[in-house]
Amino acid sequence: MKKNINYKSLNILLILGIIYLLFLMRNLWIGAVSKIIDIVLPFIIAFGISYVLYPFLKVLTNKKIPKVIAIFIIVVFTLLIIGITTYYVVPLFFNQLINLLSNLGKVSSDIAFKYGIDTKILNDTINLYSNKIITGIGKVLSSGLFIGILSKSIDYVSKIIIIFIVSIYFLADMEKIRYKLKKYFIKSSSKKYHLISNIDKEITSYLKGLGIFMVIQFFEYTLLFLIIGHPNFLLLGVLACITTVIPYFGGIITNVIALLIASVVSTKLFILTLIITIVFPNIDGYIISPKIYGKTNQLPTLLTIFVVFAGGALLGFVGIVIAVPLTIIIMSIIKSYKSEISVKIKKVKQKM
Repeated sequence: MKKNINYKSLNILLILGIIYLLFLMRNLWIGAVSKIIDIVLPFIIAFGISYVLYPFLKVLTNKKIPKVIAIFIIVVFTLLIIGITTYYVVPLFFNQLINLLSNLGKVSSDIAFKYGIDTKILNDTINLYSNKIITGIGKVLSSGLFIGILSKSIDYVSKIIIIFIVSIYFLADMEKIRYKLKKYFIKSSSKKYHLISNIDKEITSYLKGLGIFMVIQFFEYTLLFLIIGHPNFLLLGVLACITTVIPYFGGIITNVIALLIASVVSTKLFILTLIITIVFPNIDGYIISPKIYGKTNQLPTLLTIFVVFAGGALLGFVGIVIAVPLTIIIMSIIKSYKSEISVKIKKVKQKM
């Protein structure tokens, strides 16, 4: 009498065997994947840049400006911003950063003196890491800012050049790429097409709003801290701009640093800084941000905090940056397939 083969158990054993083989060969395939990522990443970054710049190209072409001239305007404007920032802003930023790092020990000592707290361990840690960072920055500055570093790394420079050139080509062909993708998804499935369209709309809206909000944050806080005479006004403006990508927590980081520095400068500066850190985040949160983002990309607060924390725990700063847009994509997919998911859940419950 022949025994029936248990295909389910056999499939499980095969899967476990494959997983075990992959584990044994992890050094080989991780190395191969890393090489593939190194090759593909510049093209992904270039596509991302062109995707972000495409709405600006659309605005210019809608104003009857020829596409070639519109692309030229965008490229020149981008290079001008990078050039002006590198020449004027970066040196001042580094000077203020070095000044901040040099005075962190003083901040800690003053807090200890005022409030009777033993901060010896904190002082030793601050001095150790501050010296390391200042030494590193000194090496960068002595080599002509970033130019010295770039000249030492041909591979890094070549990747930047490739990204720059490929992003221009992607930008020029973005309309064709979008049209071909649209045609493909319409033929494939109308539901998939509507899903991709919704994701494109949501992500474009998020990136556009984030870009505008970052620019506003930079000028808003740089000018505010400059007006009240804060010694690190530009550094705080840059931090306010960069930390915008970290919802809820980014502004707190900037405000705490601003208050700590102000506390050792003068009581007047501390009070003025405190007013700014209380009043303007509320203006940003309740007036400026809703005006920019509108009703799109409204994720629940707890969900946003969770995905930012999870992204940071898994992938560090990169995880924090991509957490929100990735969640927007996932939420769009869930909304699109909500009815199908509900039906499948009901079927599973009925079988249990």
